[in-house]
Amino acid sequence: MEPFDFRGVALEDGQWRSQVRDVLGLYLQIPDDDLLKGFRQRAGQPAPGGNLGGWYGDDTFHVFGQIISGLARLHAATGDPAAREKVNRLVSHWGSCIEADGYFFYSRKPNAPHYIYDKMVWGLLDAHLYCGTPDALKYLSRITDWAMGHLDRKRHLGDTSTEWYTLSENLFRAYLITGDPKYRDFAMVWEYSEYWDIYARKADIFAPRPDGKQTGAYHAYSHVNTLGGAGAAYLVTGDTRYRDILKNAYDYLQKGEVFVTGGFGPDEQLLPHRKLVETLYNTTATFETQCGSWAAFKMSKYLMSFTGDARYGDWVERLLYNGVGASIPMTQDGRVMYYSDYRVSGAEKRNTGANLRWSCCTGTRPQVVADYVDQIYFKSEDSLYVNLFTPSKVKWSHKGRAVEIRQATRFPEDGTVEFAVTADQPSEFAIKLRSPGWLSAPVSASVNGHAIALPVDSLNWATIRREWRTGDRLSIALPMRLASSSVDPPRPYPAAISYGPVVLAFDCNNDNILAGIDLNHPEQNLKAVAGQPLTWQLVNDPSARARPFYTFHEGEPYYLYFDPSDAGSDGRPRVRFNSRWSKADRFHFSDVAGATAQCSFEGPAIRWLGFKFDDAGEAEVTIDGKVVAVVDQYGPGRDLPFDWSAKDLGPGRHTIRLQILAEKSALSKGRFINVAGFETPPK
Repeated sequence: MEPFDFRGVALEDGQWRSQVRDVLGLYLQIPDDDLLKGFRQRAGQPAPGGNLGGWYGDDTFHVFGQIISGLARLHAATGDPAAREKVNRLVSHWGSCIEADGYFFYSRKPNAPHYIYDKMVWGLLDAHLYCGTPDALKYLSRITDWAMGHLDRKRHLGDTSTEWYTLSENLFRAYLITGDPKYRDFAMVWEYSEYWDIYARKADIFAPRPDGKQTGAYHAYSHVNTLGGAGAAYLVTGDTRYRDILKNAYDYLQKGEVFVTGGFGPDEQLLPHRKLVETLYNTTATFETQCGSWAAFKMSKYLMSFTGDARYGDWVERLLYNGVGASIPMTQDGRVMYYSDYRVSGAEKRNTGANLRWSCCTGTRPQVVADYVDQIYFKSEDSLYVNLFTPSKVKWSHKGRAVEIRQATRFPEDGTVEFAVTADQPSEFAIKLRSPGWLSAPVSASVNGHAIALPVDSLNWATIRREWRTGDRLSIALPMRLASSSVDPPRPYPAAISYGPVVLAFDCNNDNILAGIDLNHPEQNLKAVAGQPLTWQLVNDPSARARPFYTFHEGEPYYLYFDPSDAGSDGRPRVRFNSRWSKADRFHFSDVAGATAQCSFEGPAIRWLGFKFDDAGEAEVTIDGKVVAVVDQYGPGRDLPFDWSAKDLGPGRHTIRLQILAEKSALSKGRFINVAGFETPPK
């Protein structure tokens, strides 16, 4: 089976079409002169326009090639001629800046030449494929000749300063498109055998390797992205070892590295599972959302094409709803939701700050959003495959006969999906529907109002084969239920709640009240809210509501993973920070007025541990809802001793809460508050 490569597929009205259109609109608005400014300056040409700044202006993991690719794919996904025209203009002007020896970078000091070359190859290939861009392949040949003579070939394991190990995929693609063996031969230089071989052996990527060396963490996005090289190598060589590497890697990642959302790589690292669990307590950078979704989309598409197995589509679906599809809109000045935050102490969605404008995720965002269109349907000689349930249509030539199938649905708000067939002649073929892993019961179906059996085969497709005619309607119902997922079985927490493929987040004051949810039967404690699709409230506290993570807006607090137990692994009371805090080695800290930290504890006393600094501020302290003190952490130095205690609170359970104030000592350079933890007296 194979994807349609965008041809004949279109999204119809719904949230994904809206997101695709919004992303396209933003990238069309970036002035050509701004995108080309550095290239023209380096080439000694007139360079009107402004400096985009951020990573783009600094030539840091430069995203020009990814923007070309994204615009080309968005043209293929939408048919918008403005995207094609912009791609052709940009490539033409950029091509005029290539130097005689093939040097092509934005500046004289690109920080990651391998990375930038790889993304430029991708952009030129997509410009050629989807926009018919004149001279794109000529420019590709010129910059590849430069790369063959100049790129460092030392191939250090896990070298994130270059990400050399991602180069083979696009070079193999270049060979498949052009037939020029120099691309195939250059691709083989960059095959990541040291890493791929671990998956080929079905081994643990953190265990000692045959050479005795061992790696404790891998850069997450690039070490999933590199597996696309194995996928492209299989297309070129047909060697099943590459296919097996992909299959084994997928199973390994799903078992120990991927969260219920489909996200992975907290703090941009693949980690041993114990360390991965701990990150849910101490990092806001749980998932590199745009880049990670792109790598997973590509990997899943390869696997579905190579194996015909529908189970690989489940990852795409999870990321559609809970990954890239749940990210907030990017700003016009290049600030994107780089990370998703799943922290158990409470989280918020945020775009990057000004210092991270035009980061790598601004390059992958248009690529992955465009790919929604190419993930919906697949085809083989005699079957049409439906991978995603979303409003869309596909035009397909089956044995020379034109067929159009339109998919109408409100999924996931409603589990009903209807397919309407238009055929210029009666045509016999199979429609195969992915049978998702989250189904709570078998799919039910009818054709033209008559119930039919819909058997599921060994590759997880529910199949109906018949002679289809214009006016035929296939209706299906996808049963869903509330379910919990623990990231650290057999421990119950941290836990998350989902409904079908949709992960829910809780809007509540703290996660203590979530302790009452029966994780084996969450439907007993959560009641659907009438008139609000996919929204539930706690039976014992209706003010606490759960709704899809994708519905939360910027700055709106939520709990996605939660752990209502009170004690941390060190035995101290667990502190719950809102998402405005950062983590250092010894403490959490924040200088945001209104940021809070709280914990619950048993006993008559509590002690706040931390440090005094010359840029520290003041915090209001409440216990059991009553203000008991305003505490100043200022000290005339750095790392000075600090602790504050409250005593004589009486027996039983209490809650202490700190809130950072806008006020501070006139002597202080700032208003930072830090929390190393809380202690209760030994019993």
